[in-house]
Amino acid sequence: MFYLDLYPNDPPGFHAISTSSQWEAWINCVLPAEISSEVKRRLRSNLKHILVGLEMKAGLILPHGKRVSGKSVLFEPYFQNLNFEFCVGVFSVCEGLGTVSHLVLSGDDGSSGARVPPSRWIPALCNAFDPREEHGLKENVDAVKQVRDKMHQDRLGLRADIDWHSFGYAAAFRPGHEAIQTLLKQCAEKVPAETNLLPD
Repeated sequence: MFYLDLYPNDPPGFHAISTSSQWEAWINCVLPAEISSEVKRRLRSNLKHILVGLEMKAGLILPHGKRVSGKSVLFEPYFQNLNFEFCVGVFSVCEGLGTVSHLVLSGDDGSSGARVPPSRWIPALCNAFDPREEHGLKENVDAVKQVRDKMHQDRLGLRADIDWHSFGYAAAFRPGHEAIQTLLKQCAEKVPAETNLLPD
């Protein structure tokens, strides 16, 4: 059994031990100083809850994807949807950090509310977190974006059927997991020690 919240009497299984507040130190460390305090406050609030959500999803995805028990632990469609949801969360974290990175380079403290498209924030994110292109951040973010974009339902007559196998462990979860791990290399000492978002 996998528990997604604290349970009394320490029953066996997984439960979330990181809290959103434990992520604040890392977020504060990676946010550019030039960003306005109000924008920082909003982004900190958003990102810390997304990161805890990613931990919960990883707590279910990893045992199933790695077959830790020697057999599957999740109903396969649920597993695929969890991988998709994980990618959506990773994309949001990358988008937030990439956007503020781009705004700083543009001399904007974020208070203008300017929309930054992926064509601008992805290069800025990579420049801030993988400047030597050592960790494959761009490739992983591109893969995460492709997974996220597959679920758009806006032009049904023109969109092909969703290939649910593209939401599998290797194609969807792993790029997202590796993208987050690259971000966490910066200010690594501020990352909650209990997180399952770091390499084993």
